[in-house]
Amino acid sequence: MQYIDQLDFGAYPVTYGIMAVNIIIFILINLKVLSVPALGSSYMTSLQEKQYYRIITAAFTQQEFLHLACNMYSLYNIGRVMERALKSEIYAICYAVIMVVGGLVSARIHKKTSPFTLCIGASGVICGLIGIYVVIAYSVMGFSAIRSMASTFIILALMTTSKKIDSIGHFAGLVTGIICGLVLVNVYGFG
Repeated sequence: MQYIDQLDFGAYPVTYGIMAVNIIIFILINLKVLSVPALGSSYMTSLQEKQYYRIITAAFTQQEFLHLACNMYSLYNIGRVMERALKSEIYAICYAVIMVVGGLVSARIHKKTSPFTLCIGASGVICGLIGIYVVIAYSVMGFSAIRSMASTFIILALMTTSKKIDSIGHFAGLVTGIICGLVLVNVYGFG
């Protein structure tokens, strides 16, 4: 019971809500109620066939347990930090912007190399949250904040070398997050 009290569901409603949607979709996929081909995003389905909703559904879709576990663990860690720092409303807006812009950029870049490959997962948005974190941390602590994240960047870079991982989606999310972070620091004074 003490562990459940430590989760403090009321303090992080957006992060826990996003995690819940990801877990529910994972369960429905594995029960064969939903399918990855119906939810995933690719250049052909999302942009060419104008099924734009796939940019959003893809970001909530994980098929394998390890994929879900890694993404939800990462979201639990960075999401709670960012939701507390930005407050729930701004955090939700940033999450949505990273999801949509990063997803569209990723699908568009895949046009020439892999237009039919379905991309799924929350990791592109998580990379975007890391981008926001880095910008805000840098604005407060300078280069030492970047240096303290070096191991995270190395792990992220190594992970994106896998052919199973959409490195373009990670990079698009990261860049979108950095831009969001710059807006937050310069317009809203975060940091």
